[in-house]
Amino acid sequence: MPQNILMLYCRRTMHFSAQKAAKLLGMPLSLYRDLESGNVLMNYAQARQLAKLYGSEAKYFYEAAQQLDQFLTNSILIKTLKADNECLRGELENLK
Repeated sequence: MPQNILMLYCRRTMHFSAQKAAKLLGMPLSLYRDLESGNVLMNYAQARQLAKLYGSEAKYFYEAAQQLDQFLTNSILIKTLKADNECLRGELENLK
């Protein structure tokens, strides 16, 4: 399962559970998990919160979230195109 590797790395380095990280950030655990898994796209304010918690720069968290979102989007697009390709192959075979 794809994840925001930077968030995961920082959390584990600090020996935080997802629940503890969420509490320290003042957000619901469900939101934290969604951010870490890429189910919700991180905004820059959330990136600043993470940077403050982990002593880093917001741009790194924001860029990691953007990259994960792009990866997930590409994965969906590839699956869709493969399915469309199979349908077209079937239609082509029926025309022969």
